[in-house]
Amino acid sequence: MDKTNLNENAGDGKQKLQAQISRLVQMCKESKKVMIVIAVFLLIIIGALAVITFSEKKEEVVATTEAEVAAEEDEIVVPEEALEKDAYPEVNNLIKQYYQALVDGDMETIKSIKSYVDEEEELKIIKKSEFIESYPTIIVYTKKGLEEGSFIAYVQYEVKFKDIEKTAPGLNTLYVCVKEDGTYYINSGELEESHIEYLKTISLQNDVVDLFNTVQVAYNDTKTQDEALSTFLDELPNLLAEAVSEAMIEQEAAEEALHPEKEEEGPEVVLVVTKVKTTDVVNVRSSDSVEADKLGKTTKGQVLELVEERLNGWSKVIFDGKEGFIKSEYLQPEETEMQLSTEVPEGASVESMDTLDKNYPKKGKVTDAVNIRKTSSIEADVVGHLNKGESVEILDELNNGWTKIKYSDGEAYIKSDFVKVEGTQSSATEATVVTESETDETKSEQTPGVSKKGKVTETVRMRRTPNLDGTVIGLLAKGSEIEIIEQLEDGWTKIKRTNGEAYVKSDYVEMQ
Repeated sequence: MDKTNLNENAGDGKQKLQAQISRLVQMCKESKKVMIVIAVFLLIIIGALAVITFSEKKEEVVATTEAEVAAEEDEIVVPEEALEKDAYPEVNNLIKQYYQALVDGDMETIKSIKSYVDEEEELKIIKKSEFIESYPTIIVYTKKGLEEGSFIAYVQYEVKFKDIEKTAPGLNTLYVCVKEDGTYYINSGELEESHIEYLKTISLQNDVVDLFNTVQVAYNDTKTQDEALSTFLDELPNLLAEAVSEAMIEQEAAEEALHPEKEEEGPEVVLVVTKVKTTDVVNVRSSDSVEADKLGKTTKGQVLELVEERLNGWSKVIFDGKEGFIKSEYLQPEETEMQLSTEVPEGASVESMDTLDKNYPKKGKVTDAVNIRKTSSIEADVVGHLNKGESVEILDELNNGWTKIKYSDGEAYIKSDFVKVEGTQSSATEATVVTESETDETKSEQTPGVSKKGKVTETVRMRRTPNLDGTVIGLLAKGSEIEIIEQLEDGWTKIKRTNGEAYVKSDYVEMQ
């Protein structure tokens, strides 16, 4: 190959190489544009994701805040407001009208002012009015109640007793509510847990505590300075208990006189309330106490099956398929049916009503407070009542859910649900049979062998049952001699009375 050809080939190769380099440069330029576009696109996506994430977090924070606000709205808000003195004329008038009615023993006025007054409280008010001359000083301090328009009233007063020269200071807490027509009343019925907690919180505020302390100091100073007043104030609770007990006995005797015993002429047809209707929204509880667990709430006008109406102001009903208790004041009869007083089962004769077990009389114990009725029907006349733990002599157990017991000089009936058979009575001195299922308290109440003599060291109350909630049935003056049936392990002594048994605190009993 000559030199010319070599030069031509070299030139061609150089041109080709330059062309390839140019194409590569162009491709790089184009690739750079694509990469920039891709990078910009990625930045846009990343930015959008960041905005979305921030928005979600913001929404989450907002949602959490709203949830916290909702939770706070459910909580009871207790205002930190100072006590107001005689700030509401209508409330003051209500309180003064109430205290004047206490002086007069005017139960008609009191019942129009208070939402609920039971029989024992009524007797206590009437008897206490016999000792009170006047309330010369009444100051009403108030704080806002839980509901709109309601008040917690702290009533500071001076009371003048008859035949006592000096007045005594006192303080009472009342919950004042307003009716739909705008008039005020004292709410003495069952309060919701929210009301109770609200009252507790308000009463722990500094100005309320200071008010209580001020009155307490004044009360203590008054007792120290006036011996006659101090002695009277110490004796007043016992005087009232004795007066109320005597009044209840007289009331029962009067009722018996108005309803003399009739000759039995076979089964009596009676009208029995079988269903009741609620007059308001009310709590249903597991037992007959405002401290018992809540099973739920009724609606106003709800119809329920009535199981038992009790003497203590409660009724047992069927609620959501199970038994519960409602204050009787919130119920009214809804449905009744005609029944024989002995509730003869279909196809059975009156003579066949007795149970097959004829091993009577038996000993039994009442498991809860229950009415004693003339016949085996909740519509029959109430001739007395028994408290939880009292012993009974069972004469018969009927197929209709009632138990015939010995009562006074005759017979009476109680619901079988409230009596437990303890064993067959073979003799008057036979020991009570105690089953494993009974409580320790029941086990301690064994029939004693021989009664002993004793006396009381201080004036002491006699109660139907061995607990401070037991009904007071009389007083024993200091030095009174007693016949001791048994000393229980829980600090109570069972004693013999002319018409039965009673219990007194062992602290005030001295063996002879």
